[in-house]
Amino acid sequence: MNSVAWHLIPMGLLLACLGSFGWGMQKFFSRPTGASPGMKVIRNFGTVFAVIHLTTMFLTKDVTPEQSLVATGLYLLALGLLWWAVQTNSSLPLSASFSRDMPQHLVERGPYRIIRHPFYCSYLLTWTAGVVATRQLWLLSSVAIMLIIYMRAAKEEEQKFILSPLAVPYQRYRARTGWFLPNPFKLIRTLRN
Repeated sequence: MNSVAWHLIPMGLLLACLGSFGWGMQKFFSRPTGASPGMKVIRNFGTVFAVIHLTTMFLTKDVTPEQSLVATGLYLLALGLLWWAVQTNSSLPLSASFSRDMPQHLVERGPYRIIRHPFYCSYLLTWTAGVVATRQLWLLSSVAIMLIIYMRAAKEEEQKFILSPLAVPYQRYRARTGWFLPNPFKLIRTLRN
């Protein structure tokens, strides 16, 4: 494969990830109280970082096959996780980030068996893949900023569960799952029980 192909594959997958995220924001997640200020922050920062990542990737010419393969793997993992979470929630979609509604159900199947926030994990994998695809370490700032935003959203979501009638089952669920990544110690403990 020539160097142009090594360059285009990650770029195409980045576009697929960004398109999937945009679709989710518009069509998948419910917004019972409209677009919250926090959701607007995610959308605005996500849009700016998407343009930066795409532009940086377009301008990066010396992509090695190894670099492309690792970035491709991360993008595919992000896409797979995202669509697995969408499929898991297809019958009862989730509320958008920073929504003020209280949770009505607890999802414990699909990717939720091992992590509580597969969507945020998928998004972070995408931003991280951009750093790998371009070898531009300054892009880590986009990963860090989005991580802070996703952590805040996740904390608010978890607080809503703790204040809801689902508090007790949620505490049990939380004790056996990782936050954004699988927790090997919790997985081993769960498998032993």
